[in-house]
Amino acid sequence: MAIISVFVSSPDTHSERRIDPDLSVSQLKDKLVPITGISPQYQVISLFKSTDAVATGKPFVKLEGDESKSLKSFGIEEWNCIKVDNTDPNYRPGEFTDETNLERFELTNEEYEKRQDTVLSHLKANKLGRFADVPTNLTYPHPSALEEIDPSIRVGARCEVSHGGLGKRGTVRFVGVASGIGKGGVWIGVELDEPLGKSDGEVEGKRYFQCSPRHATFVRPDKVTIGDFPEEDLFASDEDEI
Repeated sequence: MAIISVFVSSPDTHSERRIDPDLSVSQLKDKLVPITGISPQYQVISLFKSTDAVATGKPFVKLEGDESKSLKSFGIEEWNCIKVDNTDPNYRPGEFTDETNLERFELTNEEYEKRQDTVLSHLKANKLGRFADVPTNLTYPHPSALEEIDPSIRVGARCEVSHGGLGKRGTVRFVGVASGIGKGGVWIGVELDEPLGKSDGEVEGKRYFQCSPRHATFVRPDKVTIGDFPEEDLFASDEDEI
């Protein structure tokens, strides 16, 4: 007979197990020790058709008598319930499952923070998680007034925008305080040479400058580099190069 699934129930446990019906009752008892915590000599085993049948207290068979007999000789089937009672005179019901009288080790937040053997102390010592150093660009305050930015950033200047890891060339078309963009403050509006932007110079219904669709981008001043950036010929081919 193939391995079958059964339920094993005892005063302190209930679980689903897979067993070999060819096991003898003696072998079954040995296997039930780590599952139920009951020594073989104190086990009284009853077989029920199902877990629901256990409530009636009337098993269809008790595994008594010759312990060398196999389980299948007692008629065990898939999803039967093996109920194990404990006859140990020193057994105290709930001894290992009742938590009402357990002493609990508890720490206040202040006591926990003072300990040197905790996850918190490890994170602090190694500057991990919320204790990690904050990148400079996150603590850098965005300029809130025009006089705080580089004077070379002016309308009409050629520039390169560093955004998303790419260098995008274009022309400065707007320099000013824009409360309607992001969290406000000073923004630089750039007309890009290529359609790599998100708008045509209008944001949230307000027009800052006019350009072709998807050629406008707005970035913080620290993302703009002013310089001699000639406009790229989008139609040039490698054959034109020497």
